Amino acid sequence: MNFKKKYGNWALVTGATSGIGAELTSQIAAKGINIILVARKEKGLEEHSTLLRNRYNIETKYIAADLSTEEGIERVKRTQEEIGLLVIAAGLEVNGAFESTPLEKELQLIQVNIVATLQLTHHFSKAMIDRKKGGILLIASLSGHMPNPYFSNYAGSKAYMLNLGASLYGELKPKGVDVSVLSPGLTNTPMVADNGVDWSKTPMTAMDPSIVAEIGLNGLGKSLLSVPGGKNKMMAWMAKHLPLEMQARMNEKMIRKAINTTKL
Repeated sequence: MNFKKKYGNWALVTGATSGIGAELTSQIAAKGINIILVARKEKGLEEHSTLLRNRYNIETKYIAADLSTEEGIERVKRTQEEIGLLVIAAGLEVNGAFESTPLEKELQLIQVNIVATLQLTHHFSKAMIDRKKGGILLIASLSGHMPNPYFSNYAGSKAYMLNLGASLYGELKPKGVDVSVLSPGLTNTPMVADNGVDWSKTPMTAMDPSIVAEIGLNGLGKSLLSVPGGKNKMMAWMAKHLPLEMQARMNEKMIRKAINTTKL
């Protein structure tokens, strides 16, 4: 598929300077599409923007915006370029015993993972629908497919993204807009590296973010859902077929063995 022909000249990527988001910007740039990068820290944005521009001979712009604030969301919505490809990769995670996690951090998570996703998707999809052309890639998580004790609010937010994307896939496909959801399992990203969970004590295997990003882009325009990795696909299949109560108990035992005891 010729991405530039299908989606136009400009992509906008949130969470663009680290993890899966950074890999997505590189792979989109390699397809010849100009990119607007969105993240919180201006220094990282400037460095990554320059790298992409020099390496792939594309145009880049960046917006330093905190998507946990209304002002940050509005700053992104003021973008003047015609966005043909929207990638929502920004996300926050909070873990630990639910009654002990700081409420302000849980609310911040909802603002980034749910409110910003809703507002930016709603805003940029309008012009895509008018043009009968566009693509939207939402980065959810395997956690959104199943109960995930000690990551309860995070799992709930990713379930929202999964169902939002699935619903929009059906609604916008007849209007010419491709919608796809990427649901990674454990991935080697900065967010996972210091989140207080020893993942070696679980049966999960971390994937490289470049492979995850490639699978997500390959799925856009072809399928609603991409779950990278054979083990992750199996877990997503089990989440559909096993009783929720069983999954909740099994996953609680698994995470309790791996999470820092100070978080319990």
